[in-house]
Order: sequence, then structure tokens, then C-alpha cells
Amino acid sequence: MSVQQVETGPAAAEDQRPRANWKSWAGAALGLLVLALAAWGLKKISGQVTLADVIAEIEATPTHLIAFAAVSTFLSYVVLVGYDWFATRHLGYTKIGWPTLAAASFSSFTMSHTLGVTILTGGTVRYRIYTRAGVKPADIAMIILLCGWTFWLGIIFVAGIGLIVSPGLAEPIREWVPQGLEEWTGALLLGGVLAYTLLATVWRRSFKLLRYRFTIPDGKQTLQQIAIGTLDLALAGGALYILLLPVAGVPDLLTFLVIYAVAMVTGALAHAPGGLGVFELVIVGLMPDADKAGVLAAVALFRILYTFVPFLLGAGLLAVMEALAFRAARAIAADPTAGAPALTANKH
Repeated sequence: MSVQQVETGPAAAEDQRPRANWKSWAGAALGLLVLALAAWGLKKISGQVTLADVIAEIEATPTHLIAFAAVSTFLSYVVLVGYDWFATRHLGYTKIGWPTLAAASFSSFTMSHTLGVTILTGGTVRYRIYTRAGVKPADIAMIILLCGWTFWLGIIFVAGIGLIVSPGLAEPIREWVPQGLEEWTGALLLGGVLAYTLLATVWRRSFKLLRYRFTIPDGKQTLQQIAIGTLDLALAGGALYILLLPVAGVPDLLTFLVIYAVAMVTGALAHAPGGLGVFELVIVGLMPDADKAGVLAAVALFRILYTFVPFLLGAGLLAVMEALAFRAARAIAADPTAGAPALTANKH
């Protein structure tokens, strides 16, 4: 196993309970600040576009573009399974089947995308599913951490490429931002990804994280993480970009993917359910030349395809799984000799 528990027992479990500290308070304050800025920005936007304009743009969106966006959304959720596949394999759980990985990935991501607060929502779902598969609670925490790190590697890599190849992100605020800042920022981001990949390749010692010994993924595995995160971002952002194709003033795809990445990160910092309001503000604000009603209509359709429909499916899947688990628990209680779950982890 790549993770080893150093302390066990009731006392250690008691110490592992989350506690409020200055970091959690700072995170909450940052979230409130972002939400306040979003509310202020949306108030300004609301004076430039009406709800009737947005509804008209939604109705005018070609059906085939909605279908293509739906396909891209579906493929992005397929790629999301790669997050859990990578994390469980790195931790040595090679016998967890694809149905379990897909259920954990889809249901957890749909919950966190819609409800926000990823650790509490998606983390709870993963805990419920993986404990039944024989995964230790400590390893579930590391699965969540690895999934998050895969996401960030994809975000940073795409942002770095986009800022170098298509450096138009800062045009709306050029009077405050010097020329060439985008290229330098992109080079810095890509340099950070390259440096981490090299470190992961040559530094193979474990280190202590909280009360566990952890070995970071090696260079080859890091490249896998970058590929998974990049493909996920490209497909999810691509779904929204497809819906934006009829809108005048939308930038090229690479620039838009950087905008999408910034919107995703800002929405996550706000801790609002699905980044509601914050995501829209960033998308509209970083595309000042695009028709605002058209952009908001595309984002509304995107939320239906990427957030609302998957959330309903994920909630239904969770309900079925919980019902099956309850039925199985009752069967075991009635007949304790019916069997116990098999251990699915490899012992290293």
C-alpha cells in the first residue's frame, strides 16, 4: 500500500475529527468575499440584459448543438471515472471493479458539482461506497486528495498552455495588466507542472501526511493524472463552448478553456452550491465582447446538461445503492453466516 496508518485506535480516531482553525475560518471568509463580489457583479450585469433576452437566446439555440454538448458532457463524466481509477490503483486497490469506481465517481462528482463543499458532499458519498468495498477510511481520505490533485494538475496544465498559445485573457483589463503577463504566467504554470513531474520521477521516498505515510505518484503516474485532468477539463469546457458557438464575440477555444478553468476555481473558492452566480460572473466578465444574453443562455443550458440532469441521476443511483445496502444488511443480520465483504486491497 502507498499509505500506511501510523496511529490507530479510538484515541487516534478521536484526534482525526475535523476541528475549526484559522484556515477554515479564512476559507469561509474568502468564500463570503467571492460571493459578495459575485452579487455585485451580477447586479451590474442585470442592468444590461433581461430575463426575456436570455430565454429568447435559449429558445434560439440549435438543437444539434445541444445534442453535441450533451455528448461532450457524457464523455466528461466517463473521464471522471479515471480520477477514482487512478487514486484506487495508486493506493493498491486493484480489485475494485469498474461498476464500483463508476458509481463512486459519478455520484460523488454530481453531488459536489451541484451542492458544493466537495469534502462534505462528494467525500461522504465516496466514504459510503468505498467502505462497502473494503477500503480503509484513511485510504478514502487519500483517494479524495488524489482526485483533487488530478483535477488541479489538469487545470494548471491547460491554463499554462492556453495563456502561452492564446494570450488574450487579460485584454478586458489591459490598462491594469502589462503586456506579456499572460505568456509569463503560462510559462510559470507549465514550469511548475514540469518541476513537479521531475520531482515525482526522482524523489521516491515516502513522507508523513497527518498520521499516515504517503508516497506521491511517480513521473509516469503524474503524466496519467495530467492527461485525465486535461481531458476532463477539455470535454466539460468544450460542452459549454459548443453552446456558445452561435454567440458573437466568443474567443477561441484555448482562451475560453482558460476562462472556464478560472470560473471553475473561483466557483469552488466561493463554496456556493455549484458555484452559482460566481461561475456566471467570471464567464461573462472575461468575455466582454460577447453578447451577454447569449452567454447567460448558454451557461443556463450548460447547467442543465452538466449539473442538473446528472444530479438527478446521481441522486437516483445513490437511493438505489442505499436501498440495496440496507437489504443486504438486513439479510446478514438475519443470517450472520451469509458471508462478509472480501478485502479488495493488495498488500504491499
